[in-house]
Amino acid sequence: LTKLNVWDCGLSVITEHLQHSNVLTKLNVWDCGLSVITEHLQHSNVLTKLNVWRCGLSVRGASCLGELLKVNNSLKELKMGRNQIGDEEVLSVCEGLQCNKTLTKLDMEWCGVSVTGASCL
Repeated sequence: LTKLNVWDCGLSVITEHLQHSNVLTKLNVWDCGLSVITEHLQHSNVLTKLNVWRCGLSVRGASCLGELLKVNNSLKELKMGRNQIGDEEVLSVCEGLQCNKTLTKLDMEWCGVSVTGASCL
């Protein structure tokens, strides 16, 4: 299993297995699953792509992403496009980016980021 689409909120059954996966490199997640998924993938050394594109990203979901970015050392690409996010969400992600040394691509296309949010990036 190298790619997984997780659109259902019933994630507790699979998250333990994801934490120890040594082959899962790409994960697509809906906002409702971010808190569960990010908690279990914080120390993944295999996950390189996380897609939360058009997932209805909330303040809580962005906060989870920020926490993930602080400690994860394998994630290279984060797709957040097509989420109408505000400054609070952007600031949460920026806090994580300050600690992250591996992310090389951040897609925030069509997110409606304000000048304030953009200045922190």
